[in-house]
Amino acid sequence: MRFDIHRILSRGIPLWALTMLTSCAVGPNYSAPDLSVPEAFVQEWEEKPATISVAESPVLWWEILGDEILTELIGTAIEANLDIQIATARLRESRAGRSAARADFLPAVGADGTAAAQRQSENSPFYGGGDRETDFYRLGFDASWEIDVFGGVRRSVEAAGARESAAQAGLNDVTRTVMAEVALNYVQLRGLQKRKIVLLNNIDVQEQTLNFTRNKLISGLGTELEVSQTSAQLLSIKSALPELESGIRLRIYQISILLGEQPEQRYGQLITYRPLPQIPAEVFTDTPSDVLRQRPDIQQAEYVLNAEVADIGVATADLFPRFALFGDVGGVSTATENLFDGASRFWSIGPSFRWSLFQGGKIRAGIEAQEAQAQAALAQYEKTVLEVLREVNSALVEHGYERQKAQSLRAARKQSQNSVELSTTLYQKGLSDILTVLNTELLLLRVEDEYASSLTREWTSLIRLYKAMGGGWLQRSQSTQLSLKEFRNRYTARL
Repeated sequence: MRFDIHRILSRGIPLWALTMLTSCAVGPNYSAPDLSVPEAFVQEWEEKPATISVAESPVLWWEILGDEILTELIGTAIEANLDIQIATARLRESRAGRSAARADFLPAVGADGTAAAQRQSENSPFYGGGDRETDFYRLGFDASWEIDVFGGVRRSVEAAGARESAAQAGLNDVTRTVMAEVALNYVQLRGLQKRKIVLLNNIDVQEQTLNFTRNKLISGLGTELEVSQTSAQLLSIKSALPELESGIRLRIYQISILLGEQPEQRYGQLITYRPLPQIPAEVFTDTPSDVLRQRPDIQQAEYVLNAEVADIGVATADLFPRFALFGDVGGVSTATENLFDGASRFWSIGPSFRWSLFQGGKIRAGIEAQEAQAQAALAQYEKTVLEVLREVNSALVEHGYERQKAQSLRAARKQSQNSVELSTTLYQKGLSDILTVLNTELLLLRVEDEYASSLTREWTSLIRLYKAMGGGWLQRSQSTQLSLKEFRNRYTARL
C-alpha cells in the first residue's frame, strides 16, 4: 500500500534526515574469518628433496614432465571439458544476477495503453444522459525509483557480487581439478603401459626357459616336472596381461571424456608408449598461509560466506519502510485524434513509502533463518580449510615415502637381475635346479612390476601435491597470470 508522505514531512521529519539515512546499511558488515594455521607443513621422510616455493615455480606445473602430448591434452581439456563449460555457464549466470541486483539502484520506467469501446448503463448513478456508447483511449508512462534508505539494495548487490566471485573461484577450482585429473590419468596410463612391457619381456624370458627345459627333456637331461613347472609359471604370468590391457584402455577412455570427446577418440594417439621421466630433484612447496590464499575452493567458500552475511542485511531491511519517488504521465481521450492534446494530458508525481507493519513474525523468522545459513557457511569454510590442510599434509607424506620406496626398489631390481643371471648360469651348468631359476625370475618380475608401479605412484603423488598446493589454475599472482586463451595460443603453436 502507498501512503502520501507529505503529511509525514510536514510534521517535522526534515529531508536531510532521510538523506543521512541513505548512508547506512542494516545488517552485519562482513569481515574475513581469522584462522590460526601452522607456520609450515610437516615433512617426516628422512631424505627430503630440495624445495622451492610454489609461488616461484612455473604456473604450468606439468611442464616438468616435458611431454608435449600431455600439454596438448591439458590445453584441449581447458577448452572443451564439460565440467569447465558448466562452471563457465554458472559464472555467466552469477554475473547476470549481479547486473540484475545493480539494476535496483536505477528508476523503473514502464508504459501502458488502452483502447476500448464501452457502453454505460442507463440505471447507473453515473449516467448523465447523452450517448451511452463511447470509445476510450489511454496512453501513459509511469516510473518509480526506490531510495535505498536502509541499504537493502546495497546488501543485495554485495551478496550478488560475492556470489559472482564465488562462481569465478569455482571455475578456477574446476579447472585446477580437471588439469590434475588429465595429468593423473595420463601418468597412470604410461605406468600401466610400462608394466605391460615388463610383463611381455618376462613372458619372453619364461618362453625361453620353457624351450630350454623341453630341449633338456628331449636330450634326456631334463624331467617332465621341470617342463610342467616352467609351463605353469608361464601361464600364470600371462594371466596378468588382460588386466593391464583393460586398465590401459580404461585410462584412454577417461582421458577422452575429460577432453569432452568420445571414449575411443584418443586411442590412436595414446596407445603408443612414452616413458615417464625421473622425478625432479626439486619439489615445489609453500607455507600453509600461502596455500590458503591460493586455493580457489577456499576462496569460493569464503565468498559464499560473504554472500550469506550480506543476505542477513537484505532480510533485515524488510523490518524498515521502503521510500520511493513515483511519477505517472500520459493522455486520456475518447478519440485518438486528440489523445495528445494538452486537454487530454494527465500527470502525477510525488514520494511514497511502504511498510510491512505486521506479518506474524515472518520477517524476523527470515532473518533468523538467514543467520543460520551464514553460520552454516562459516562452518563449511572452516571445514574446507581443514580439508585443505589435511590434503596437503597427506600429499607431502605420500610423496616422501613413495620417493623412499622407489629408491629401495631400484636397488632391489638390480640385485634381482644379478640373481636371475647367476641362477640361470648355474642351472645351465647343471649346478642348480629349475625351481631356483623360476623363483628368481618370478622375484625379478615382481620387483620390476612394483618398481614401475612405484614410479607411477611417485608421479601421481607429486601431481596431487601440486594440486593440493593450489597450483595450475593460472591466476596465482598478477606477475604470473596467464589466461586460458594465452595458454592455448602458447602451446598449440609448439605442436
